[in-house]
Amino acid sequence: MLSNGAWASTLPLANLQSRVISKVARTVDATLASTKFDLVLAKQRRIRAFGIVNHNLSSNATYRISSYTDATFSTVIYDSGFMPAWPEVYPFDTLEWEDDNYWTGQTLEEDRVGYNLALPTVLATATFAQYFRFEFSDPLNPAGYLQFGRLFLSGEWQPVVSMSKGASIGYETKTVVDEAISGAEYFDHRTPYRVAKFTLSWMSEDEAMTRAFDMQRVVGIDGEVFYMWDINDTVHRLRRTFIGRLRTMSPIEAPDSVDINQTAFEVKENL
Repeated sequence: MLSNGAWASTLPLANLQSRVISKVARTVDATLASTKFDLVLAKQRRIRAFGIVNHNLSSNATYRISSYTDATFSTVIYDSGFMPAWPEVYPFDTLEWEDDNYWTGQTLEEDRVGYNLALPTVLATATFAQYFRFEFSDPLNPAGYLQFGRLFLSGEWQPVVSMSKGASIGYETKTVVDEAISGAEYFDHRTPYRVAKFTLSWMSEDEAMTRAFDMQRVVGIDGEVFYMWDINDTVHRLRRTFIGRLRTMSPIEAPDSVDINQTAFEVKENL
């Protein structure tokens, strides 16, 4: 259940639960009292990862996530404190002196077009909780309001051995190209989406069965996953983090030994 804050009647807080990322929830203004919400789960869950997707937080925005033991939100289990929504996303040597973001390395407003902007948070250790509060401080947001397309929270699976050589991430598109007799091309533009492909080649039998195998059973090709290439990477997190789904179901293989297992993944971004 979601509550708290102040939200537009036509773009309510409940839209955070929609799988259509473009179906946003929008606050009535950018004041701190309006730009927050509470989440109550059906029961206590082990949560380590949070994702807020397709947001319009400005360069100066900060946010805070906290969890509580009770429905009155009085006894704190975890409190992140206010954190910057936009860390450095451009390494120092990739910008020119004349660039507006030369000193900060932050993304510019115009650079954010085309991204389902993700605000990922991974806790150092998981929190077991039922009650959560999300607060956003962005009073000077140029839009005069905040909006968010999707809320995602879950436990995590960080493989013991990372992705094998050859892992990839890139864009695909369904844009239709028609060519006239003259050779001129006409386009029916479709929004590009990210696809990550990788193989885990060194899983123990226990990891393969309790993680990869069980995840395929639970998620299938229609459930959601929150993909992060590297949880410690902040510079390229914007580019390599997204909500998606498993596009294929790959078997668990034991190529050399029944004690060493491997499987391949293909994760497609949800739009």
